[in-house]
Amino acid sequence: MFVGSIPADMQKILKELVSKWDCEDIYIGTSGNFTIERSIGDLGFGLHSNDVTLYSSVIGSYLAGDMIPFEFNEEFNESYGWLKNYINDPADRVATILLGTRLMETVGKEHKPYYARMAQAYKDQWPVIHAKTKEKVEKLQVRLKSYSASDVFTWVDDIPEDQGVICYPPFFGETADYEKYFAHLEELFLWKPPEYEFIYGDRLIEFFRKITSKKNWVFGTKEKLEEFEPYLKGMTKTTNRGVPIYVYTNGNTRRLVMPKQKTEPIMNPHIKPDQDLGEKLTIAPLTASQFFHIRSQYMNHNIKPGSPSLAFAVLVDGIIIGSFALMKAQTLTSFDTYIQTPNVYLLSDFPVANSKYKKLAKLVLYAALSKEVKLICERLERKRIYSLLTTAFTNRPVSMKYRGLFELLTRKENNKPNSSGEKFQLNYGALMGNWSLQEGYEIWKKKHGKDVGEGKNE
Repeated sequence: MFVGSIPADMQKILKELVSKWDCEDIYIGTSGNFTIERSIGDLGFGLHSNDVTLYSSVIGSYLAGDMIPFEFNEEFNESYGWLKNYINDPADRVATILLGTRLMETVGKEHKPYYARMAQAYKDQWPVIHAKTKEKVEKLQVRLKSYSASDVFTWVDDIPEDQGVICYPPFFGETADYEKYFAHLEELFLWKPPEYEFIYGDRLIEFFRKITSKKNWVFGTKEKLEEFEPYLKGMTKTTNRGVPIYVYTNGNTRRLVMPKQKTEPIMNPHIKPDQDLGEKLTIAPLTASQFFHIRSQYMNHNIKPGSPSLAFAVLVDGIIIGSFALMKAQTLTSFDTYIQTPNVYLLSDFPVANSKYKKLAKLVLYAALSKEVKLICERLERKRIYSLLTTAFTNRPVSMKYRGLFELLTRKENNKPNSSGEKFQLNYGALMGNWSLQEGYEIWKKKHGKDVGEGKNE
């Protein structure tokens, strides 16, 4: 129901720390979706919350028994005027804002067929989903003593010295992505936002200094802070690809949460260095443990691993020649101007190492773009899927592996190369379903099947 969340392990650490505090009230800065408040709400403290977005302010004021004023923007009356019927009583308004975080994906794109259908579907289903969401809102147990829509940097000055403070600030810094995320929602609904400045750099350090002046305090960051090193009491990183959260507090409890990866070997043989390819290309679904195992064997160790929605082995006559993994697309908004959407995301793709075929990696891509995989993705998403997107990090302005099969959609040159040293971030896309698995194999054999010899597989 709520947008985003701090990890469950972080919630447990916070609750354990706070349960030992000797104070009456706790002040939570940059509350976001109120995950912290919901985590510690049964400990008996008076809770005071703060944030600056319409989304958080509508929820927060409701939980505090108040109501932040906002109104529907009449400029959107033609497409979304029906929403005015769902902003009457306080619970109505909260439910509409919560659901609005989904609807906002269509704002400004009504001229595109897919988004027009999506907007109409929301309108048709709104009475039912709004009623269900409103019912959940009315059953919320957590309550606040106060909510303040204000700049957290100055808000913290008014917190009594003998009370507790928790803050887990947004990690977007000066890029303002946190603000951009809710931009369309705040176009649909007008309100008077508070004045505030983004907290990053020296201002963030000064903010944390203010927090540490209170009797009880804890804050989380994505980076280690040398100045507060004596107070570093915990760290959570729930997935290999996840952002670490460093926990600073004046409490004594120490906790460390790290990802644990379970692996399971695949019993099929892998292609050998001098082995010829057979005749029939197939794919086989892999469990997460099986994919983690083959990924650990062959994928570039500099690539941060992620958790796939689907994973497959690519086989020729039952011999494994590679693997790929897919993930549900997180958003459609970034690439719909470049390629037909909806899409899925190609999270990983790699060949078995040391075969004699130099372009074996391209055969894995032919399999990933096949009609069979497209159909599987449509079953997973329960809607039409048109394209496959992926990202490559490289020191070259193009990726030879994807060139020819995928179109380069965007290229970002990093002024500060990442930890692995790659200079470019390349986003690629390709339409799916132009060939079957076997047809793709025949195309690959004609183009690349004779490209053999020693050297790196591409």
